[in-house]
Amino acid sequence: IYCGTEGLIENFPCGPSKTPILKKKIMTIINSRVDPATRGLKQSADTDAIVEAAPCRERTIAEVDETKVGEITISKDRLAMLRSSVPYFADFNDDEWSDLLGTVKISTFEAGDVIMRQGVIGESFYMIETGEVEISVLPSFQDPFATPSNYLGAVMNTLGPDNYFGERGLITGEPRAASIKATEKTRCFVFKQEHVPASSVLSGKVKASAERISFVNNKYGADDFDDLITIVDKQTAMSSIASQSRGSVNTPDIILGVDTNDSILDDNDKIGVNDASQSDIFTLLIKFKLVRQAARCFEHIMRTKPRLGDVGEISRRSMLVSKLSIAQREEFRDVFLIIDSSKDGKISILELKRFMESVGSVKSEDELAEMISKSNPLVDGNAEITFEEFMGVMAEAEFYYLFTDTFNTLDPKQTGYVRARDLDVALCGMRDLISDDRMSIIDIDDKDMLIDYEQFSRMLLGTNL
Repeated sequence: IYCGTEGLIENFPCGPSKTPILKKKIMTIINSRVDPATRGLKQSADTDAIVEAAPCRERTIAEVDETKVGEITISKDRLAMLRSSVPYFADFNDDEWSDLLGTVKISTFEAGDVIMRQGVIGESFYMIETGEVEISVLPSFQDPFATPSNYLGAVMNTLGPDNYFGERGLITGEPRAASIKATEKTRCFVFKQEHVPASSVLSGKVKASAERISFVNNKYGADDFDDLITIVDKQTAMSSIASQSRGSVNTPDIILGVDTNDSILDDNDKIGVNDASQSDIFTLLIKFKLVRQAARCFEHIMRTKPRLGDVGEISRRSMLVSKLSIAQREEFRDVFLIIDSSKDGKISILELKRFMESVGSVKSEDELAEMISKSNPLVDGNAEITFEEFMGVMAEAEFYYLFTDTFNTLDPKQTGYVRARDLDVALCGMRDLISDDRMSIIDIDDKDMLIDYEQFSRMLLGTNL
C-alpha cells in the first residue's frame, strides 16, 4: 500500500480468504490519512517517517552564462562529457540538448538526505556531479510491524560522480523500486521528465527495449527479491517433505514396520488393552464428543440474536427439536445431565461456568448470563436453563452446524461463499437419495451468483440474519 510522498507504507500478503482483512486495513489507512473535507492526504504525524528531502541549495544553469552557475564553474568540456556519458542523452541533436540544458538545475543534498523514496512515482532524472549516494531496497515480504518506519531496506549499490539514477521510474512509469540516500554532501544535475524531449525513453513516451528494462531492474535490485522468494519457497517445500523421504537426514535408515512388513515388537512386548479398559476408553471418548458438541452449541448461542418476547422463537426451536432423531435426543439428554451437576433439572450460571472452563473456554459472568438469557427469548434476564430450553438451543445449533459444515465442503478456499449452482446441485443430490422430485431447490435465474452460506443457513433455520 503506497501513500503520497511516504511511498510504501505497508505490505500485506493476501489470499482470497483474507480479503475482509485487506479491506479493513485499507479503510483504516484511508480514515487515518485522508482529510474527509478536502479528500486530500493529511500531513503524516509520524515524525520518524522518511520523506524525500528538498535540496539545501538549487541553481539553474540558464541563470548565468553557459559555463558558470553562481560560484560553481562548469566547463564546456564538462557539459560535453555530461552529454556523451549518459546513454539517454547521446542521441539528442544540438537543439534538443540546448533546450534541455536551459531547464537543468543543480541541486545540493546534505549527508543523510533521502533524495528518492521507494514506492513514489518518479518525476526527475539525476546525474551525480560530486559526492556519493547509496541504493537501498525494502523487500516486499518485510514485516511492517517489526520494521522501523525510517528503515530504507538493504543497501544494494553505491554510486559516485558521473553516475546517474532515477531513470527506471521514468522509463517504466512504475513507482520507484529503490530509495536513494546521500552518504555525503552530494551535488546533482537534475532533469525533470516534463522537459525531456519526446524522442528519449526518459520522457515516458517511447517504449524502452527489453534489454534496457532488464538493465535498470538489475541496477536497482527490482528482480533480486523475487528470485530470493522463489528460492525460499523451494527450500520450504523441500523441508516440509524431508521427513517423509527415506535416506534423508531425518530418516537415513529403513524404518521397520513402516518401510517393511516386519514386526518391531516381540510377542511379550506387544501392547494390549483388556476388555474393561477398552470399554472405559470408548465411553470416555463418546462423552468427550458430547461435551465438545455442547460447547459448540453455547458458542452458537452467543452469535444469535433472538427476538425477545416473540413466541415464534420458541415454536421454531420446538419444531427443530421434533426433527431430531431418537439417538440425538438421548445424546443431548446425556449432555444435559453432565452439565447439571446438582441434578435439579436446571443449568445455573455456576454450572455453566464450570462446564465451559472444563473445555478450555473461559467466559465472564456477563457472557454466561447472556448465554442463559438467549436460551429463552420469552424471559429477558432468566438465570437458569431448563431441559426444554436446552434441547431447543441444542437442536438449533445441531442443524446450523449441519448446514454450514455441509456447505463448507463446497468452499475449499474458505471464502464463505458458494455459487448458487453448486449449492443447488448439492441440496438436490441429497434429496434425490430419498425422493424422485427433480425440481430445483434454489429458484434463481443467475446460477453463478455467490451466496453467503452462513446467512443462508440462518435463513433455513428461520433465525434473525
